[in-house]
Amino acid sequence: MRMYTKAGRSRWPYVIGAAVVVVAVAGGIIYSSAQPGGEPTAVASSEPSASAPADGGSSGAGDDVAPTGCLGGQDRNALMVSDAQKAAGHTTFGAVEVATSFYRFYWQYPYAPADQLDAVSRGVIGSNAPDSFKQLSTSFEAVGDDPTGGKVAAGTPFHMSSTNGLWRVSEDSTPDRIIVSLAAGYVIDGALSPTEVGVGGFVMVWENDAWHVESGISPDQDLLTAGGTRYTGGC
Repeated sequence: MRMYTKAGRSRWPYVIGAAVVVVAVAGGIIYSSAQPGGEPTAVASSEPSASAPADGGSSGAGDDVAPTGCLGGQDRNALMVSDAQKAAGHTTFGAVEVATSFYRFYWQYPYAPADQLDAVSRGVIGSNAPDSFKQLSTSFEAVGDDPTGGKVAAGTPFHMSSTNGLWRVSEDSTPDRIIVSLAAGYVIDGALSPTEVGVGGFVMVWENDAWHVESGISPDQDLLTAGGTRYTGGC
């Protein structure tokens, strides 16, 4: 397996970390950050940039192609996560792509349907994951209509865009256990927010010839901001 931690280092277009609200969801940690003033350079759309695959599909992850943030396609459903998992190779790039697809799938509102959450729990969650990850649909039942703790108004549709997003792999990673941190923009009521950024992180494990999500982590936002790598595409 080819390990890859840094290349083309790129800073997030605006600082991550002001007014952080931490919300525990399904055993993971999500950060919803209200950013300071100033005009960000984020793309004002959740559509993939020109460098993303035209069909939003496989980026060739697992070879020498850097993560696009769109492996599996633009949809935010269980099939997208499964397709990303199947396409991702036994590489750091592959682990990052699967982690990103999982994040895009489960951190959205309205939540994915229970049958899709159950499908991801069965197929993408690792064997040693906590019960909250193995039973995603049950975990979301306790969250209600305000998963961001007020950063997005309760009941307002949102999802995450990897456009202009960042990813970082911890130096503690091994070939079969990759620790991924990532940042993505909130798309609120169909528009990419210029101020709201979500930060997540996952321990990815190689099991049964595929990447699986073992647990959530609390990312070091300073390291992610200073040393994160920008996705080559985004959706």
